[in-house]
Amino acid sequence: MTNSEKNNLLEPESANAVLKGIGASGGVAVGRAYLVDRSRVKVVYQHLLDPYLIEPEIKRFKEAVDKADVQLHQIIEEIPKEIKDHAGIIDSHRLILRDRMIYDQTLEIIRNEQINAEWALKKAVEHTQEVFAKIKDEYFRSRISDVVYVSERILRNLTGKQFENLSDIQGQVIIVAHDLSPADTTQMRLDNVLGFVTDMGGKTSHTAIIAQSLEIPAVVGLERITQEVDSGDLIIVDGSDGQVVLNPDPGTLELFQQKKKKFDEYRTEIAKYSFLPAETLDGYQIKTRANIEFLEEIPSVLAQGAEGIGLFRTEFLYLSQKELPSEQTLFESFRNVVRIIAPNPVTIRTLDIGGDKFASHLDLADEMNPALGLRAIRFCLKEVDIFKRQLRAILRASSYGNLKILFPMISDIDEVFRAKAILKEVIKDLQKENIPFAPQIPIGIMIEIPSAVAMADLLAREVDFFSIGTNDLIQYTLAIDRVNEHVAHMYQPLHPAILRLIRQTVEAGHRAGIPVAMCGEMAGEPLYIPILLGLGLDELSMNPMSIPRVKQIIRMASYAESKEFLNKVFSLNTTEEINRYVLQEMVQLFSDHFRTNGTMIY
Repeated sequence: MTNSEKNNLLEPESANAVLKGIGASGGVAVGRAYLVDRSRVKVVYQHLLDPYLIEPEIKRFKEAVDKADVQLHQIIEEIPKEIKDHAGIIDSHRLILRDRMIYDQTLEIIRNEQINAEWALKKAVEHTQEVFAKIKDEYFRSRISDVVYVSERILRNLTGKQFENLSDIQGQVIIVAHDLSPADTTQMRLDNVLGFVTDMGGKTSHTAIIAQSLEIPAVVGLERITQEVDSGDLIIVDGSDGQVVLNPDPGTLELFQQKKKKFDEYRTEIAKYSFLPAETLDGYQIKTRANIEFLEEIPSVLAQGAEGIGLFRTEFLYLSQKELPSEQTLFESFRNVVRIIAPNPVTIRTLDIGGDKFASHLDLADEMNPALGLRAIRFCLKEVDIFKRQLRAILRASSYGNLKILFPMISDIDEVFRAKAILKEVIKDLQKENIPFAPQIPIGIMIEIPSAVAMADLLAREVDFFSIGTNDLIQYTLAIDRVNEHVAHMYQPLHPAILRLIRQTVEAGHRAGIPVAMCGEMAGEPLYIPILLGLGLDELSMNPMSIPRVKQIIRMASYAESKEFLNKVFSLNTTEEINRYVLQEMVQLFSDHFRTNGTMIY
């Protein structure tokens, strides 16, 4: 039995039964469940005995895809105004309908294996799932859910099984589903939705992102909630602690009603910090900006008071399409973000994925370890045409606002020279074509490889800013893979080596007169704020929802005391000692905000 199975073990129908999942959006919701039927279509294998049946089967598959395209277009047309920004996700699903790995492979299987369209599509999806399972990055690995959503829609059209119309939901309910696609969430009347709970999903799932942007409590990854709940059951959703309570008794109900009241009061209180400067009691200011992965997160960026976007990951624009995106497609996406966020800056990170993600476009050899192979700036320096197309789009968008360029995974100064040389070529081309762009665009690099830290003094002379990517820096420095359950416990942001590398980077940047930002998960952890202040970072970029909390702690802290705090940390020799000291001090200094285990009270 797995740990998750043990955590989720309960007696059906028992009062106060608790299911543990992943808290995807904070808050407490109490209400009646609405069970959404999104069970998988059952597929039956059929061999096409007569070769003459192949073309009609192919035609049937194409018609099912065409029908799915019409359905998704109709959903986009009917999206409520308050979530119109999420239409881009459904547009990407329309592109997936005819992606080579799904569309072309299904057709090929029908022809070569002489089987029915349903079974051929099932095989194509299973193959795609195997490919995605090898991806190290959690966000990109989780995007297989988009492929599954699309394939299920095609299968329902093939089998005649209709989707339930979620726009017909009456009264205020808690949505319970195996999983929810973007099409599902955009069809709902969200004023009727008290909360979301799903069997599947993680913190980067579409359900999580929409719930966060709308501040609706959500718990995902529950594995078996749909087996334990019926429509009409009274349930409690605790998105802060990642748990769902089934059939609560009056005492439990009262307890969570009080927790809901306190959380709502806290949210009202914390919202006051959203648009205040991140300034310590003794006047030290630090910029707080947002990390985003796609355009649908922009409303949350604005609502949480971000002072711009410190990291705009552009990979989704490439992974969500059948073909490589055109320059115009990239330009329009960048321009839209820059326009909305202006006058605050938008830092666009150039491609940070490996050649293995472009398997359908490029002839590249398989790699034993893609994380250490041809990815990020290495990939861009090899595939110059792809790199130039993105740089042209970025430069064109720069004339519409305040834009910065960030090169990822820099390990050597020669990579900076080569990237800047290609950028100069693109600039000359645009000038010849009389295409406008901003004359002075800051160029920065990600510091996420130990070799970059070792030569940070040399790199600082060649760029306008540093951005420390702690996620990869920790993994590469400590030689661990945080998605590997056997070594994930060794992923320690407060490891003495990590803190020294960050300090070395900040000092090198400041000696050269350039600002130093941090854009990894460490930047949005309130528990680490005194350390980050003491290190002298100029900017923290994080999940938009973390910004008000981080600002609150910063405004309650002292820069001078943070320096003393940091000196004490550097006097300790082990990760365990540092973690214990930080926890004890933060609970003592901010007792109203931290539990004794270091988590935020709300």
